[in-house]
Amino acid sequence: MANKKISQLTTASSVDAGDFFPLAGSVGGGYITEKIDATGVAEYALNPISATQVSGLNKNFFINNTSWDTAAATVTQNPYLQVRQTDGKLVTGSGIGNAVGGDNMGNCQATQTLDMQSNWISGADFSVTGVNDIYFNSASETYGPRIEKDTYDLKVQAGQDLTLSGLRHVSIKGQGLDLADTPISGNVIITGGNVEIDPANKLIVNEIEATGTIGDKASLKLVGALSVTPSSLLDNSTALNWSLSNIQYERINQDTTISFNNVADGQTLTMYVENYHTTNPYTATFSSGDAVVWGSEFSNVAPAVAEKKANVYTFVRINTGIFASAVTGYVY
Repeated sequence: MANKKISQLTTASSVDAGDFFPLAGSVGGGYITEKIDATGVAEYALNPISATQVSGLNKNFFINNTSWDTAAATVTQNPYLQVRQTDGKLVTGSGIGNAVGGDNMGNCQATQTLDMQSNWISGADFSVTGVNDIYFNSASETYGPRIEKDTYDLKVQAGQDLTLSGLRHVSIKGQGLDLADTPISGNVIITGGNVEIDPANKLIVNEIEATGTIGDKASLKLVGALSVTPSSLLDNSTALNWSLSNIQYERINQDTTISFNNVADGQTLTMYVENYHTTNPYTATFSSGDAVVWGSEFSNVAPAVAEKKANVYTFVRINTGIFASAVTGYVY
């Protein structure tokens, strides 16, 4: 075309004064002036291949990724780049949490498991860069203007141990704390409050020990009935374990010496001994590592149990002595 004069160019009949971007091209060995509009120029600039090979303006556009960088923690400096599916626009956002520039990406839905192995949600300085409140909402809670419509369960499961830690308090709020038959292991220290059991339920323990100090004596107050399950000894038993119950009983049909075991200081034991022999009285004698002493009304010895009768005994351990008393002659 450089050797041709403008007057030598053949002008297509479709080209007129209103057409922009006229283009000279070779047709059948000669040159002809054709028209091309702005859309054609844009298509050629973005994808310089023949229109017969690819039709339309939606061409693939590639960016050289040799100089790409990973998004930094400060999303205003290196924000995430995303493509909006509805219109194909490039948008930026922080991914999770409040986004930058008004493009709210805080309502993303995960399609795969969020794997944070060996990574934390934290900041070096919690007052500046750390996470503040994280809400896992349900229908019963309202956070700001947002109200969830459905109720969902949240499951937190660790592969081994799960640690909940706070600089001050760990607050758990709900209708109840259900440990699902999981026992509490280790010591439990409660300060600044009381332990209350729903009156419709029970506190079942193996042992209760109240420890006080001078000026702050320990005490156990009971409003209601105290029920102790009695422990039964075999007939003519020769051993009695005070740790089994504070109320015990047995039957005899011969003179029997009963040894006391596991006696605690301050403990009180009530028991009856029935003599089921039909004709002869017999005596239950009690012994212990501590002295078992009787009052003068029994001449300082254990009273006999009449035939077909029962005696009721009370024993109190104080210091190194077990003080005994009895009411005799019950028809039983």
